[in-house]
Formats: sequence, C-alpha cells, structure tokens
Amino acid sequence: MVRRWVCYALALAGALALRVVYTGWLAGFLLAFLLCLPPVGVLVSLPAVLSCRLGLGPFPAAVRREEAGYWQVSGRSVLGLPLGRVRVTVETVNQMTGQRMSAKAVFALPGGGGGAKVPVPADHCGCLEGHILSAWAADCLGLFYLPVRRGAGALLTVLPREEGEELPPLPEEEAPGMRPRPGGGPGEDYDPRPYRPGDPLNTIHWKLSAKRDELVTRETLEDVKALPLITLDHFGPPEAMDRVLDRLAGLGRGLLGEGRAFTVAWADPATGAVRSFPVSGAGEWSACLGAALSQPAPLTGRSILDAPGMKRALHLSGAEEGRP
Repeated sequence: MVRRWVCYALALAGALALRVVYTGWLAGFLLAFLLCLPPVGVLVSLPAVLSCRLGLGPFPAAVRREEAGYWQVSGRSVLGLPLGRVRVTVETVNQMTGQRMSAKAVFALPGGGGGAKVPVPADHCGCLEGHILSAWAADCLGLFYLPVRRGAGALLTVLPREEGEELPPLPEEEAPGMRPRPGGGPGEDYDPRPYRPGDPLNTIHWKLSAKRDELVTRETLEDVKALPLITLDHFGPPEAMDRVLDRLAGLGRGLLGEGRAFTVAWADPATGAVRSFPVSGAGEWSACLGAALSQPAPLTGRSILDAPGMKRALHLSGAEEGRP
C-alpha cells in the first residue's frame, strides 16, 4: 500500500507541476481527475466490501499434537463482486493452557468466493478457540483499507499423542453397591417401592401390597461392577500436561482395544471438586478427552490425591513439584 501511495503522490505532484507551467484545460482536468480518484475508488469498492462476510472454520476438526492444522478463512460477496486484497488477523486461544497466539494472512477474494489457510499453533494439547481479530479489504485502487464483517469463531482440538506402552495393573474403583437394573426384568435382588403408572403387573409384590394396603412394586437391582480407575493432576506447565495426556491417551486406547471399561477422574485445580468419567466406548472416551482439553490447567492447583476415597488408582502427574 505504501508503494501505491508513493506512486499516487508522484502522479499528483506531476499534475500540480503541469498546472503551474501550463494553464490549459487539460492540466486542470488531469489535476481534478487525480484528486477525485481516492474517494471514487472507495465508493466503487463499498458494495463489494459491505456485501462480504468472512467466516472461520477448522481444517481438520482435530489434529494430534505437533501435527499440521489450519484455520480456513473463507468468504464471498453476496453481490458476486471481487475483492483484490483482503488482510485478516486470526487469534487462537488454548482453553486449557490459556496461551494466546495470532497470525496474519493476505489473499484475494474472487467474486465466486474463496479464502486462505492460516496455520494453527499445535505445540501443546488443548481445545483451541479461534476467531478473526480484524479483517480489512483494500479498495480497488489499493489506497485505503475498509473493515469487513466477521462471522463467529471456531474450535479445533489438539489431541495428545498416544504413547504406546504395556498396560500396567490398574487398581479398581470402589464399587458403589447395587443400582436399579435398566428395563427391569427378573432377579433375586430387589427393592420394594410404591407402584407407578406403567409398571408391569408381574412386578407387583402382592403380599407386601396387602400388608401396606397400597400397591408395591419390586424394583430389580443389579451389581455395579468396579472399573479400573485412572486419576490425573489437571495442573502444571504445558509440557507436563502434554506428557500426562499422552500417557492417558495411550492407556485409554489400550484398554478400549481390549474391550475393557474404565474410569478417568481428576480434581478441579481451583475448587478440588472431583470430575469423574466412566468410559466404555469411543463416544464416552471422546467426551472425557474433550472435557480434559477444554478445562483450564493452571501451573499449580489441587490434586485428586487429596480427595477422600480416591487413593486406589493409577495416578498420572507431570507436575508433582507444582502441588501446594
């Protein structure tokens, strides 16, 4: 843009010099033409700029740590008008580590739409939130930048790198006892409860109903199996959290590969509240990782080892020195 302004200034200076030495109508017309060029360029470009909206999306939606990922900046003019030079700044915030990074891109936007890819910093695990911090489009003469409307932000997940290791013996979580069996059915263990509309007639306990003078239903119970328990400290430097999550990902993949269910738990670094995630399939595993990658991980915090009833577990920690 500086070069264009220099060229325009030289042309304007030449027109002024011509006007001084030559008073004819051509010199005046040329000077007036050059003076009107900047506002005319802005007015001609306004329809394309005002009818354009830039959006942001991840490409791909998830990557492994240290793999290449991108933000896809795209847009088009509703009127089908091109923009010769678009300049955007994309800010990325890691929800887990709190790190903020920004990157710039310059591209042309054809009338049919287009965009550019902006590299995503995937050095550390976490859920990355990206948004367009600023967006400007040059007018047709390249002398001014005009603001362009921006859309909503986007999310890209940086997953841990699964460490391949032999599965160690995993301690089991304390079994909470028995619970009502989903769908009911026959069983030796049951709890009596008041009858509710919709309960099958064969579940009614007639003798007990006669004694209580009200309908009582047998609610079949089942044993709750104890699951292997993996705990972790959700605080520490980004490098330490990467190591913890890498090992957690490797253990999770190994257990699911063997068809074994397990539980992952950690304490909120600020409040100490325990977050527990039973995992028996890919969907629950993705939800567990998503929660771990999106929750802020400060440099220091509370450990789940300080919570009662959470001692018998395989504990993962990369920041023992950060425990208060």
